[in-house]
Amino acid sequence: MGRGYLVGLAILGLVGLVLGGGLEEVSRGLYRAANTLYALLAPWVDGLRREVGVPWLSAFLLGILAAFAPCQITTGASALVYLVPSALEGRAWPRFLAFLLGKALTYLVLTGVVLFFLGGVLDNPGAVFRPVRLALGPFMVLVGLGLLGVVRWPLAWGVPEGVGARVEKWGGLLGPLALGGVYGLAFCPTLFWLFFGLLLPLALASPLGFLLPGLFALGTGFPLGLLLLLFARLGRGQALKGMRHLGRGLLRGAGVVFVALGLLDTVLYWSL
Repeated sequence: MGRGYLVGLAILGLVGLVLGGGLEEVSRGLYRAANTLYALLAPWVDGLRREVGVPWLSAFLLGILAAFAPCQITTGASALVYLVPSALEGRAWPRFLAFLLGKALTYLVLTGVVLFFLGGVLDNPGAVFRPVRLALGPFMVLVGLGLLGVVRWPLAWGVPEGVGARVEKWGGLLGPLALGGVYGLAFCPTLFWLFFGLLLPLALASPLGFLLPGLFALGTGFPLGLLLLLFARLGRGQALKGMRHLGRGLLRGAGVVFVALGLLDTVLYWSL
């Protein structure tokens, strides 16, 4: 039996243990902490947006605020651990930009659907986004298992094992692009209000309104970009010099974090 399958069996055993323990309380505690942080930042960022009054800057600031929405805590953390190995190796920025592009495309498509097919009004957002939100936790678990080599993904999610060089060449960017596209659907009431309640009217009133969803996506990735910049600088230091040669091991570690965050996300949103 391969080592990947043993890892998979160990993870499944861990799932059974944590689901019977205090994982729900941990996930709710993280949600409350994120909500507190958002409540602290919201007045300041929203006040700055109103004072400046420039549509493109307002869209960017709304995106920064959205990055701290409670429903973004697990997706943001998992995106960080997914991109950190590349940052330590000095090649994070193409993958980071692909991730942001995936989110921007999702936001742009959502804007187009609401404007051109729903008359600018989304009457029952819960019916649309709640099933997606419920599916994101299991999705993160599956991505983590892919990073661990337990399951195989067509694009390999950046994992070099078991795929040809040509697939890996494109998979290095298609993985984060797809991840960003899926994470762009991680809506909750807070994020829904920021995007459809504030950004969409702003886009309708602006001559270049079609660019605002992309600026919103850029804002959501701004805190992530700052953290990746920090890891990229650390990767140049002597203390972490050897880590740049541990790409596969770092991805394995990212897989474990994905599984853990996916479990937290699943327990939280399936219990709400």
